[in-house]
Amino acid sequence: MSDHHHSVRKADFAERAAAFGIDYALFAFAWVVILKAIDPGLSVFLNSHGTAAIAVLLAVFIVYQAIFSSDGRVSAGKRIVGLRVVDEEGQALDFGAAVTRSLAYLPSSFLTLGFFWALIDPKGRTWHDFAAGSEVVTDLPPGGARVFALRFAGGFLVIALALASGWYTILEPRYLKVLTVANAKAGLSEVKDLQAAYYQRNGRYAGSLFALAEVSINPQGFLRDMAILYDLRAFRFKSERSRWVVATRARDVDSTLVAVSGP
Repeated sequence: MSDHHHSVRKADFAERAAAFGIDYALFAFAWVVILKAIDPGLSVFLNSHGTAAIAVLLAVFIVYQAIFSSDGRVSAGKRIVGLRVVDEEGQALDFGAAVTRSLAYLPSSFLTLGFFWALIDPKGRTWHDFAAGSEVVTDLPPGGARVFALRFAGGFLVIALALASGWYTILEPRYLKVLTVANAKAGLSEVKDLQAAYYQRNGRYAGSLFALAEVSINPQGFLRDMAILYDLRAFRFKSERSRWVVATRARDVDSTLVAVSGP
């Protein structure tokens, strides 16, 4: 084994967190840019394309990490911090092992437990390191202002990553469900107004969305909005001479039943 290999040391957890945080931030920024390009006036957290954009960028991130963890290449974050990925012999990781390592980011990301494993492993290895037989090392000496700054930045990024993981796995689905159902209930007010307009024109209440669209200012826009808020196949119309009910299901994860009646 070469003398050069003896000069390297395992990367501190803070160094790894800072490097990963930089790479993560680059893709988070790309996510925001993509969603703002799709709909500049809408919050990225409410954009209906948000989940699809995350899926695409996650796939790109895995490929990116595989390429820049193999054959001596390093990712942007690792280059800035001064880290590199090697195998258990201290040699550059081959592409096959790098692919395995990148795919193993997925189980490691479960509540970030796989990343925090580096805090208890003697060699500072994460779950994805175990999967690929890899280690993260640096040629830079320990100590000094650099390490202090990295520990501060690493701690901040770990907290941010944990909060982001908690948001996307626990809080966001609940938030989006509440928001989607609230929007669906609010949207039924338009159905109520159109039922009144339809009755005035025809002397009876509408029995379908297409009938309501006839009295809408913008029929195509009305039907498009209905398709965004509700499952169109779930619409049920019931009317009597002096009363009507319209029920359907919102487009939340639980397909919540919503209804409006009148007059």
